[in-house]
Amino acid sequence: MTATKPPSSRPPSPSSPSPTWRSLAAPPAARRLFLQLLALLPAAAVPMQLRAAEAVSDATLSQWIHEAERVLRGRSSAAVMKMHIERSDYQRSYDLMVLSDDRSEPGKVLIRMLGPALWRGNATLKVGERISFYDPRSRRITVMGSSMLADNWMGSHFSNDDLMRETDLARHYGYELLQKTRDKDELGRPVERALLRLSPKPAAPVAWGKVEYQLQLLEGGKGASVLPLQVDYFRRADDTQAQRSLRYSQLKPLEGRVLPTRLTMKALDKPDEYTQIDYVRLKFDSDFGADDFSERALR
Repeated sequence: MTATKPPSSRPPSPSSPSPTWRSLAAPPAARRLFLQLLALLPAAAVPMQLRAAEAVSDATLSQWIHEAERVLRGRSSAAVMKMHIERSDYQRSYDLMVLSDDRSEPGKVLIRMLGPALWRGNATLKVGERISFYDPRSRRITVMGSSMLADNWMGSHFSNDDLMRETDLARHYGYELLQKTRDKDELGRPVERALLRLSPKPAAPVAWGKVEYQLQLLEGGKGASVLPLQVDYFRRADDTQAQRSLRYSQLKPLEGRVLPTRLTMKALDKPDEYTQIDYVRLKFDSDFGADDFSERALR
């Protein structure tokens, strides 16, 4: 009869090396060959965490966010767009005209509904921190309080804050570069993709405890050098699941530049619901007058 040896509870001895120990103890020639093969790998195959170690200053990260947030606005712009709302209990579509002017303080935004007929003439105006709604049926102007910034705009998944741009991600948040890797955009152009974590600054008037922002940095291409790709919004800083997500897609020539022409906002707890905005026309550097953003212009 052969006695069975009980399993040892002692840690492995260096004299009986684990696989990791054996790899570290590989002959120098084998390690040199491994490093030479690693150097031949394309940059895209290098794990993203390694490339995230590149030092990028806060000023550069702020400039990336600033450019991405204004890529469809410029210093001033006029746009015609279609908005489609898909909810479990209704579907709705609007034709919109959006004017924006950031050439001087205070910044201004005007959204006017062009159709359908039931909603034609409804308008939202932001001048500085003052936001007003105009209802053509009652011919009344209502001034919105700051508590309404997080409310949905006209039943969509975009908030008043999203469309009126009261929150400035480049100013109200701090930044941290999480990942950076090489890839191609949807047109096959080489880009560098960067993932940034945005944390609100102390006392900043913001609704989100954390924002993760994906950017595409063009490598020597014409037009805008920074394009937004996806923005994930988290209610709290320690949340691991985003509450909603904004995706930029459909890259097309628009006003002499290749820009994302579709914005899709999804509520992640309702996977079948979304609101989609498609740019139809866009004109930068519009020369607006003061009356274009007055409450008189709403009527």
